[in-house]
Amino acid sequence: MQGPNPLSDEQLAANFADIAPPLTSDAALLEANKCLFCYDAPCTIACPTHIDVPAFIKKIATGNLRGSARVILDANPFGHSCARACPVEVLCEGACVLNDRDEQPIKIALLQRHATDYVLEHKVTLFAPGAQTGKRVAIVGAGPAGLACARDLRRRGHAVTVFEAQSQPGGLNTYGIAEYKLKSNVAIAEVQDILDLGVELKLGVTVSSIDDLLARYE
Repeated sequence: MQGPNPLSDEQLAANFADIAPPLTSDAALLEANKCLFCYDAPCTIACPTHIDVPAFIKKIATGNLRGSARVILDANPFGHSCARACPVEVLCEGACVLNDRDEQPIKIALLQRHATDYVLEHKVTLFAPGAQTGKRVAIVGAGPAGLACARDLRRRGHAVTVFEAQSQPGGLNTYGIAEYKLKSNVAIAEVQDILDLGVELKLGVTVSSIDDLLARYE
């Protein structure tokens, strides 16, 4: 018995297209200018990484996408991924004060994506490694937590080596999120921004002894 015909490349692309398509430049400007720029912003408080939401939206409103992305990624190295996969309806957007006025909340996730996509697509460098401290740090696991730690350590000047058992880095972002929310190539590109700071990545390596790491690293 012959099985069903496989889907064409076009059908697959349509089936796994973005569940929330990106904003155009004009739409992003309009959306950013709806923000009230609250002083004690509940959206920032609701964000697990405490991104300064009014600050990054204000920079979008003034056309400063680079500055906007820097605000986002300074607080959250995985701002690209979170803009696509974070449950914003119960976090930042759920806390937006416009909800109390029976209005639609600001599209924070799409604005965050607009800014972070800009620097990703234009290969804008936002951060640099700090002055070398001479300290060497080993991190086991190249998932979001391990790589975020690696990024911050490099910004402080420490040498960092990340060990990962899988063939690709990114952890959940690469392997565990549906393509219609976050495509793996975006997750890998986001990781590359961290590696470009000088983080050493060893793939396909299973760490079986902590004593060996302690002998070679801080």
